[in-house]
Amino acid sequence: MPFSLITADIHLQPDETHPINKTFYRFLQEDAPQAEALYLIGDIFEMWVGDDVGLETFPKAIQQLSDLVKKGTRVYLIFGNRDFLMKSAFWKATGIQSLSDPNLVDFYGEKILLSHGDSLCIDDKEYQKMRRWFRNPIIQWLFLRLPKAKRLAIGENMRKKSQQYNQNKAENIMDVNQGAVESLMARYPECNHLIHGHTHRPGEQTFMVEGAEKHRWTLGDWRPETQLLKITERPGQSPDIEWLFLNGN
Repeated sequence: MPFSLITADIHLQPDETHPINKTFYRFLQEDAPQAEALYLIGDIFEMWVGDDVGLETFPKAIQQLSDLVKKGTRVYLIFGNRDFLMKSAFWKATGIQSLSDPNLVDFYGEKILLSHGDSLCIDDKEYQKMRRWFRNPIIQWLFLRLPKAKRLAIGENMRKKSQQYNQNKAENIMDVNQGAVESLMARYPECNHLIHGHTHRPGEQTFMVEGAEKHRWTLGDWRPETQLLKITERPGQSPDIEWLFLNGN
């Protein structure tokens, strides 16, 4: 039966020989071509500070994504908090289609909501403040006109500060806020499933919204286990949603 794949938080590294990169390349060559569509819902790259830098840093990933699209697998991408600066050169080089966040997608007759997930972590007020600032088009325009070396230095410094900051956060602050999840799902009464990443806390949660049962699927990152969701068409029924685990890194 036809199926689609969804994954997030791959965090491809600048070192093309990194185990995560090698696993992703193998996935793009062996598993992804079997799918009708592949949905990448954020943080595919560890850091993206502009197309001019990113296309030079990740040439193999760019080429293999382009090859996958040319083979007939549709590839869609929602920005993450690490790689939201992808612009027209990235889309042109890969053939990937950009999706807004959140995005309601029809999977074989079942409407499922996709999101990176960071917008739901509203208890982390400092992060949300930073997120709003960096998503400002004017800030992005100014940043992308800085020299490459300066952008790389800023990106690396922010990445290190983020790691240090997260180590000192309470566990609940770094997770999604249940009220925010329920509020989001209430806006889409025709949708019973939310799939997101960002928190690196894989699992499934069932909850009620206005008397209806809802499901939240949280994708983990690719460290240490490669994890995806597979949605398979079942004619006359709701599609089957299941976890898919690939060979480890």
